[in-house]
Amino acid sequence: MKVLHILTTILCILILVSCNNQNNSSTIQDDSSDIVMLNSETSITQEENTIPSIAQTYLDDQTNDIASYKAIHTDDQLFVAFKATPLKQAVEQKIEKKIKKDLETLTKIKDIEVTSDQKFYMELTKLENQQLPKEKVLKKLKELKKLSKEQT
Repeated sequence: MKVLHILTTILCILILVSCNNQNNSSTIQDDSSDIVMLNSETSITQEENTIPSIAQTYLDDQTNDIASYKAIHTDDQLFVAFKATPLKQAVEQKIEKKIKKDLETLTKIKDIEVTSDQKFYMELTKLENQQLPKEKVLKKLKELKKLSKEQT
């Protein structure tokens, strides 16, 4: 009985915390309304069945493999950087391939970049914190994509 009471309390706290964070979804403003930033700490408040909401729902469900993630969706591109859970760090490349394949199937986007590289993760965090115009964001993403191709 005590276990049920404790679980109920934890569930209530989680619900309150998640409701509090709903307005923190970060979307880059100005002329870049079609660039959406996603991360594991916030929930997106967009329409159902849009590419960002599908991607975020999928990534949120991967809690066994992913500790946290950052993603950015532009017109026809999706960039995802994640940190694997400690027990899954040895198989990060398999997780990358699985996530990329699943997201291509779910979103029908062919230009998806998935990486567990921490540099990519930090750069997406910087992009999320800066309010850059669309052109600069796209330029930075192009550079990051080129960098990720060179490393593989």
